[in-house]
Amino acid sequence: MDGSKTIETTEVAAQKHRFTVEEYHRIGEAGIFDETRVELIDGEIYNMSPINSPHGGTVKWLNRLLNRLLGNEYIVSIQDPVTLDNLSEPEPDVAVLKMREDFYTDSHPTPEDILLLIEVADSSLDNDKRVKLPKYAQAGIGEVWIMDINEQCIEVYTHPREDTYRNKSTYLINEVVETALLGTLPVKDIFPKRKS
Repeated sequence: MDGSKTIETTEVAAQKHRFTVEEYHRIGEAGIFDETRVELIDGEIYNMSPINSPHGGTVKWLNRLLNRLLGNEYIVSIQDPVTLDNLSEPEPDVAVLKMREDFYTDSHPTPEDILLLIEVADSSLDNDKRVKLPKYAQAGIGEVWIMDINEQCIEVYTHPREDTYRNKSTYLINEVVETALLGTLPVKDIFPKRKS
C-alpha cells in the first residue's frame, strides 16, 4: 500500500435564482435599477436596448395611428409592463388592450387583456424573436407583430401553440396587412414617413 487515499467528489451544479414578478417589483421599489430600463422574462432580468430616434419615432407614430383607428374602444399602451405569468413581465413597445374602467391602475394587463402586441425592432430584433416571442406564445397572446425598422417589413404571428406560433406572415413595405382587430392596412402607412 502506498498510503494514498481516494477522495470522492460530488459536483454541485450552480443554479440560477429566478425572480418572481413580486420580487422584481420590490427590487425596483428599492431603487436598484435607477434609470436603467429592464424587464423580467422567465425570472431573469434583461437590460433593454436604448431607444434610438427611428425606434422612438415609430412607436410614437403607432400610438397616434392606433388611437385614430381604434378610437375609445380600446387602450393603446406604450412601453408599459404586461404580466404574462409569475416570472415574466416584459414591456412591449405597443399593446392594444381591452378597455377597463381603471385603465389598469389596479394591476398590469395580463394575457386575457391583450388583443395585440407590437415589438418595434432594430437592434433588438434577435432578442424579440428568440426571447420574447416564445413567452408571448406560451402566454397565449393571439397576435404579435414584429416591425423590422431596418427591413421596413412586419412579421405577424398568430395562433399560439406552446412556445411558438403556428402562423407567421411577413409583409413588405408595398404590401397590405390584414388583421382581425385593425382590418386591412397598407404596410407603408404603418411605418412613419422618413427623410431620405
